[in-house]
Amino acid sequence: MSGSERDPAGVALAEIAGLRDRLRRLEDEREIGLVLASYGPGLDDGDEKGWADCFTDDGVWETTGPGMRRRHHREGREELLEFARQHTRSPEHLHKHCVFGSRIGVDGDAAVAVSYFVRLDALPDGPVVVAFGRYHDRLEHVSGVWKIAHRRCEIQSTGPRQA
Repeated sequence: MSGSERDPAGVALAEIAGLRDRLRRLEDEREIGLVLASYGPGLDDGDEKGWADCFTDDGVWETTGPGMRRRHHREGREELLEFARQHTRSPEHLHKHCVFGSRIGVDGDAAVAVSYFVRLDALPDGPVVVAFGRYHDRLEHVSGVWKIAHRRCEIQSTGPRQA
């Protein structure tokens, strides 16, 4: 037997601690992925509170990039809620904000994520890609829940929209 500490079953305590840390990181990544996936349905379906709940109380949402039609910057819960209230929604305007390919890095109670996004709109002639780009997120673990502290929506290209 080596000189490392072992529990009564003979498992190295350092190994258990390492497994616990790996499990926590995987759980954090999973929880963050769920937050990222909740963003689109909140806007698409008109769930302003659900959308704003993806963010910290002082959260920031902004748009940048070469495909941007106009610059947006919203900061704090009230500005985020107001943005979501005025956003188009189903059933009057059917669209989907899709997020995929998220790369998540966790460091304690802070995390960063970069994800691809596509916005699809239903037009009379069929669905079209209205915009695509990347979300650059900084997240915080607040009261046991992961939330977006800052989202930069880098719009790389835009296409046609419903009138």
